[in-house]
Amino acid sequence: MNTETDVRKVLNEWSTEAQVPPGLADRALRRRTAARLTQVALVVGMAGLLAWAGAVVHGRLTSPAVTRPVDTSLHADPVGAPPQRLVAAGKVVMSTYRTLRISGKKVVYTWYLYDPASGGYRKVPWAWLAVAPGMRQAAVLDGPLPSARVGILDMKTQRVTRWIPLRAAAGGLAWSPDGRRLLVTTYATDPEAEYRPGTGARTGFIVVDPRSGTAHFHHLLFDPANRNGRQDLGWSRDGTLLWAPSMNFRPPTRLFYDLNGVPRPAPAHEADQLEEAGISPNGRLMATHSGPGLSIDDVTTGQVVNNLPAMQIVAWADDTHVIVEMCDLGDKCGGPHTLSYRYALMSIDGRTTVPLTGYKTLATVDSWDPVFTPR
Repeated sequence: MNTETDVRKVLNEWSTEAQVPPGLADRALRRRTAARLTQVALVVGMAGLLAWAGAVVHGRLTSPAVTRPVDTSLHADPVGAPPQRLVAAGKVVMSTYRTLRISGKKVVYTWYLYDPASGGYRKVPWAWLAVAPGMRQAAVLDGPLPSARVGILDMKTQRVTRWIPLRAAAGGLAWSPDGRRLLVTTYATDPEAEYRPGTGARTGFIVVDPRSGTAHFHHLLFDPANRNGRQDLGWSRDGTLLWAPSMNFRPPTRLFYDLNGVPRPAPAHEADQLEEAGISPNGRLMATHSGPGLSIDDVTTGQVVNNLPAMQIVAWADDTHVIVEMCDLGDKCGGPHTLSYRYALMSIDGRTTVPLTGYKTLATVDSWDPVFTPR
């Protein structure tokens, strides 16, 4: 395989105005096996790519023309971790990332939000946040959690334009797929506090219309079988239903409800998701597990399209490319104290890979996670 030719082809698919900034690499060891780690050797002889890609695009990083990602051009930071400049590929953008640390018996997050004025990420004071599809606004919660109000933030000015009071205190946020409604998961206590088996903090949810400020609360108590204190709710692909996480490591992984909290049957394949990326934009493929490794499966036939040499599949960039977490081959992908990760853009045939962020070593004290948002 001619790496440079393949990389040029991938970059051209995204845009002729690719830009490469500084980035990220995270997420702890999943449940991956040695079989998958061996596959990773197929992917990256990318040292030459890093130097080449940086030379091609790094010079444009400070261009004042880049104010907000509105196309499918590639932006990467193959050196920085966490990222200092915008990371984006295809239809998604790393809108924010969060670092975490343990303070006593509580998880404490610090958020870094994309700032279109600088083209990079800046630390923000919010206890929790979510960026809406389209990257024009975000929802924020001030601490400590749970919060009695939700703020609507203008991404361009980075200022809160409206505070909406809530009937029940909020701990989680999720925008509908069309970006017009906000789902607020409510909690009686801080969802990041120490979890005690048999107890839970979730009380229900509120559907908010950010334009009018209307907010309707519905009870949906925590799942006692779920050992996580945080049990945030999300939207179905078409935005007509809500889902709650289950404790299953095999389907069904999600439980579905209507907007009044009444249980409903799961939409086709949406309760089968085992990887964060889930179903492709066109609805034909799914990122999942096939045996010991990660795979792309055809949802209509159940057949494996391809096994991917990756540790995790976190998002679909488009119908033929995914954003994956992969390990450092220089580490030989082994050892709990030496294993390093980075995020990369990968074709679903596994043949082309473009680094998006720098490496994060598992042994690092502070950890961090990216959040990808449709742009």
